[in-house]
Amino acid sequence: MKPFGIVYLTMLCITMIQSLPSMRDSLTNPVHVREGDDAVITCVVKEIGKNTVMWKKEDKERHSTRVLTAGDKSVTADKRFMVLHDPVPQGSEEMKEVPVGGDVWVLVIKKSKPTDSGVYVCEVNSNPIVRSFHKLSVTTKALPPPENFTESIDAAKSQLNPRAHNYTDCCNSRNVSQACLGFCNIQSILEGSTGQDPENCETDFPSIVRCMADGRNHVPCCIQERVPDICQDVCRGEYTPITDNIKTHFSCSAYTEQTLACIVEGVELLPSPPAIVDVEALTEKSLKVSWSMPETNAESITEFSVNVTSLRSFDQHLLDPNEANRTEFEYMQTHMVQVNVAGNQNFTILNDLTPFTMYEVTVTSINPHGTSLPTSRVRSLTLTLGNIKPTVGESPKLPDIRACCANKGIGHKTCLNKLCDPAMAAVAEITDLMICAPWAADTFSCLTNGIDHTPCCRARGLPEICQLLCTGNVTSIDFNYFKCLRYMGEYTNCLLQGYGVLPSSPSHVHVTNIDVDFAILHWSSPKTLGDTVVNYNLHYRMLTTYDTDYKTISGVHSPHVLEGLASDTNYEFYVEAVNTHGVGEPSARFNFRTSSKIYEEQVEEASNYNVTGCCVAAELSSVCMPLCSYDAKMSDIKQLARVCAVEFHKLLRCGAGGRNHGACCSRRGVPNECISICNGVIVDNLPITATTCIPYIGNIAQCFEEGTDLLPGPVDDLHAVISGEDSVLVEWEPPGESNNITDYVVYYQKTTNSTPLYNKLLQSNMQVNTTGTSTILTNLDKGANYHIFVVARNPHGTSLPSSIVMLNISKDVDMAQGVTSPPHSLAVSSHSATWVTITWQPPEFSHPSELITYQLYQKPMANTTYLITNTTVTSHMIEKLTPNTQYIVYVRAISKKGPSMPSETLIAWTDPAYPAFVEPPTVHPINLVIEGSSMTILCIAMGRPMPTISLYISGRLVRQEITRHMVTVIHNVTKDMAHISCYADNGYGTPMQASRKIKISYGPHIKPGGITMATLGDSISLECRVDSHPEPKMIFWRNHEERTPVIQGGKYDIAFRRMHDEEDKYVMNLTIHNIEAMDVGDYYCHAENAFGRDTRPVSVRIRGSNTKTSGNIMQCCVHNNVSSACMDACSFFLDIDAVIDKPDCINDFDKLMKCAADGSDHRGCCVHWGVPRRCLDWCRGESLDNNTSKDCLLSHTKHIMSCFHDGRSKLPGPPINVRVEAADTNSVRIAWDLPEKNPQTVEMYRVFWHVVGTDQKTAMKNDTRNMYIVLSDLQDGVTYDCVVKAGNHKGTSVLTRPIRFTMGDKYITSATSGTSGSNIGAAVAIILALIFVAAVFVGTVWLIRTKKMLGVKNQGGVAFENPSYLREVNMDHVQGPALQNDSTSNGVAVAVSATSGGAGWKQESLHVPAQQEVNPTLYEELKLGQDGAGFKRLKP
Repeated sequence: MKPFGIVYLTMLCITMIQSLPSMRDSLTNPVHVREGDDAVITCVVKEIGKNTVMWKKEDKERHSTRVLTAGDKSVTADKRFMVLHDPVPQGSEEMKEVPVGGDVWVLVIKKSKPTDSGVYVCEVNSNPIVRSFHKLSVTTKALPPPENFTESIDAAKSQLNPRAHNYTDCCNSRNVSQACLGFCNIQSILEGSTGQDPENCETDFPSIVRCMADGRNHVPCCIQERVPDICQDVCRGEYTPITDNIKTHFSCSAYTEQTLACIVEGVELLPSPPAIVDVEALTEKSLKVSWSMPETNAESITEFSVNVTSLRSFDQHLLDPNEANRTEFEYMQTHMVQVNVAGNQNFTILNDLTPFTMYEVTVTSINPHGTSLPTSRVRSLTLTLGNIKPTVGESPKLPDIRACCANKGIGHKTCLNKLCDPAMAAVAEITDLMICAPWAADTFSCLTNGIDHTPCCRARGLPEICQLLCTGNVTSIDFNYFKCLRYMGEYTNCLLQGYGVLPSSPSHVHVTNIDVDFAILHWSSPKTLGDTVVNYNLHYRMLTTYDTDYKTISGVHSPHVLEGLASDTNYEFYVEAVNTHGVGEPSARFNFRTSSKIYEEQVEEASNYNVTGCCVAAELSSVCMPLCSYDAKMSDIKQLARVCAVEFHKLLRCGAGGRNHGACCSRRGVPNECISICNGVIVDNLPITATTCIPYIGNIAQCFEEGTDLLPGPVDDLHAVISGEDSVLVEWEPPGESNNITDYVVYYQKTTNSTPLYNKLLQSNMQVNTTGTSTILTNLDKGANYHIFVVARNPHGTSLPSSIVMLNISKDVDMAQGVTSPPHSLAVSSHSATWVTITWQPPEFSHPSELITYQLYQKPMANTTYLITNTTVTSHMIEKLTPNTQYIVYVRAISKKGPSMPSETLIAWTDPAYPAFVEPPTVHPINLVIEGSSMTILCIAMGRPMPTISLYISGRLVRQEITRHMVTVIHNVTKDMAHISCYADNGYGTPMQASRKIKISYGPHIKPGGITMATLGDSISLECRVDSHPEPKMIFWRNHEERTPVIQGGKYDIAFRRMHDEEDKYVMNLTIHNIEAMDVGDYYCHAENAFGRDTRPVSVRIRGSNTKTSGNIMQCCVHNNVSSACMDACSFFLDIDAVIDKPDCINDFDKLMKCAADGSDHRGCCVHWGVPRRCLDWCRGESLDNNTSKDCLLSHTKHIMSCFHDGRSKLPGPPINVRVEAADTNSVRIAWDLPEKNPQTVEMYRVFWHVVGTDQKTAMKNDTRNMYIVLSDLQDGVTYDCVVKAGNHKGTSVLTRPIRFTMGDKYITSATSGTSGSNIGAAVAIILALIFVAAVFVGTVWLIRTKKMLGVKNQGGVAFENPSYLREVNMDHVQGPALQNDSTSNGVAVAVSATSGGAGWKQESLHVPAQQEVNPTLYEELKLGQDGAGFKRLKP
């Protein structure tokens, strides 16, 4: 029975819980009646509530139930069925106390018939449904029924009630887990009180089911209920758990209820098996079998059946132990003898057996209702020729020890009964020694009988103090002797051996007939007292480890079959003789080794059918080879099903092995639609077959494996030769595995070209039987076509045809070779306008290991020539066909013996060709696609052939696939994905495209107008552009933190409008009239909708409002040779609006930006305003290349100028008058003066220095709040460069000009910083301006030279700046090094130069030590780009 069948069975019973209607008082005993009598079946239902009771009868044919009654009404057309039920009385209270039948529902069957026999179900339609099962047996009048247990239930209720079947003790003896003992009681199962989920007890179910069957044979009942043999394991008390092996996956769930009913009936009626069976060899031809009476139902037993089966007969010449110690036996045909013994006897003697032969014996109890299960098998050997069981003689008498004790004055009863009796001394206890201690000397003196037994005691391992007891010279007993009690058995044995009443050791011990799992042990009687031996004790152990304990088998005789051994393993054994007094001396130890099971299996495989060899010969792919086994794993089948589907026919053919397993499959419950698989043939397509038949894969696999041993294999090399005008000689080779072939059947049939071979061959009634491998068919029709095939046959069944001969009697053919039958069941599995896929089934008749390929023939209906395609699989796609055309197709099977006949002809149509048509894309969600979310796009296209669909989003190809329906999920939707197009093309007609524009909802994105310069009294307009869907709410704020709104009216004019031709873009405009000082500052554009919000600043600045603290910009412009046309921008502030529309000033913008930066580094502000990295050099006064400067001028000038204005009063200029003073041999003092610009804002100075000519990464730096710093650890004779810059938490200045000095020189050259020569610079600027005015040519030459000089970007300019100043909140958080103590010159000179090294500084990249740096923020990386990763801020 399938393992989940018992789980289903249990779950079915668990539904009967106490909270539901109860049937615990129903009479479920089997009911037996004679034909013609009325049958009465009783069902008791308590607490029925509002539910209805129905009687049903199981239909065995349909495996279903038929409703007979509902409530107290009959619902069947058979008027013999009725219900007896008394309703609850209505009326007085007295009537309610009278017992009534309100809970009893009786089904009455008038004039019962034998066809009424079966299982009846009493069912309550509660939730869950509650049922009870009732067995009815109607016997004919000629056969009297057994006693109706319903009539005697009151007399023997406890014995006959199935609910009293409690097998907990059996479960405990079989080590069933404590949690699963609830399943060891029928009552707890029926009432649902097992307390455990059946699945948790899966490992215990084999033991539980064996105990449930209780040794009864329920198989006849299960057969009567038509339970297939493969599902009868529970009926035998066996349980087959599901494993990964396919043979355990068989379907029995449909027979669960029948099995339950049989077990419930059988535990009451059937007898138990005999408890103990003993087999004793009497002579070379007789065995004595004895048993004990069954524990239950013994009084009902009418007889016992003793079954004796001969297994093996052994060669007697190996009885000599000097001969080769190996297995020598001959297999003989199994011979079984059954002897029936009266029920009041418990033994029998079996005669006329074969000498020295192994027999297997079982005993079965029988009563009128059935039988028990057979007892465990007992194996025994008959004696060798001339030997008989020796007669047991009388043993010598023991010395009268009791009289000796009495004569010495011992009168205590305990001492006389135990210590003075050698047979009882072994059971003496501590209290006995203490009581008898006063008489110890006399007691042990009498026990030894005047003999010193010390050698025996020492040999048996008694401790030294206990060996004194063996001498009999004991004066007193104290607690030291208590340890001797554990050795009293060995002590007593030595006494008996010393008395001379025990036999000596058995002689001539040896081993013969050693097999894989057994060996035959021989010995002879002891030389001393051998005639007194009753039996022998056998002790054996496995020699895998030295501490393995011996196992003992008592009561054996020679020869003895030692079974259950492990293969290829060493064993040791010895034998002891036993007589009425005790156990004699042990024999010597003997060793032997069992045979190798692997070798035996290889020999067995070589002689049996090799399914793996068949798969190899059929060229099954290596990846599918794990499935080519009768022990294949279900996990492999699931994993390889898709890969190996095309080769399934090879697996099936080799699994069937050319044998007809149909009878076995029918017997094991395989449905008719799957029987063809049992013959290795698929008659339907594979998916349908697999769906229908996969539940029966275990049933089929078991039949396959069983059939390889029983059924004959297919014949080979079938051929026919015309031997006369109307006769044919048919010849073949016998199967490779004979399997006791009795004869062959030759089938032949006259056919026409229109006869479908695959349907008619097996229906032929023209056949000839023969025992040879050839026959002559006569009386054939001339000119007719005949088909001939041959099958082998034995008593178990037949083989399958391996080939078929196709022969025309009229033609002059010498010989026709047998070939495979043709492929069949051609079908079109799929089709289109330009291709069709043809599938077919392999030949029904072929040799299992035959390699088969196929030739597919196809042509258009109008053509005369076929195109041939070779393939190894059973399907093929024919491509490049013409649309709307009819094709003719057929297939041949090709093997080494030749081609088969053609299959049936198939006419296939290709589809008409239709141009591709595509529907507009469907988008989900339909009305709300949100930026950042996901959307699903469905493109549907029609056309033949199937079109290629392409999905485009905003003009970009996203996906392409050949299909009719393409679903694409787009994640992280962006607002530019509004245009969606589906494009379809199939090569016919014009490709088609359908598009759709969707609305993508997203939050506002504001692009501010930047900084607007104005003069007091002017009117200005501040503008922001907003991108948003849906339309946002927009507002201007004056203060961002307080969200102070700008109110329409007065000097403020606010306007919001949608941009022309831009559906989701809006313009925010704030006009301020009559600008005043209070209007200067930042304004904020704010927009928000349901999906987000955004706020951006715009600013107003007044021209001339921020004067330069250190002078106006005119001087800088003159100094840097700004052209006269562009000097309008140079006043007290840089008015970029004055020159931004002058093309002539483009080349002067580097100079103007340098002057506007005013010695400060404004890059932090620029980054905040979104200025790209390529333009950041302008923010610190550095020049850009021509292409970059034009782009930055148009897009980012306003933002840069805004930062210049913001930082004009907040950022310091560079320090001035940087100088070097000698400190000591290895140190210098770098000093400087306050910056000219914003000196009050300086919070810290940073100094950089490095060796000239080295990598800038080796540069050092240090910070200080003083206006000097001491550089130490400098090297003598080495030249250094040094620069300084000032900074605060808002930002930094630019670097000073580098100052160069050399350590160890004897003089100091005066040095000046770049800012200390401002007067000289002004003078030079004036001179240059005069030259420009006086001579255009000279000015032009000078401008060209200046442009070339200034056009070279100072690449190293970033090297010395401190980007941390761009964002440090509080300079107090910066931990600078300890300030250096000022040191005076001690005569060491330092050479200083300010005329060289500037470019070198800008080309170097000074490295900030890693321990003082942290990575840039995400905002900084996004703004500065990947190159900006070098901007790192100092740790606090």
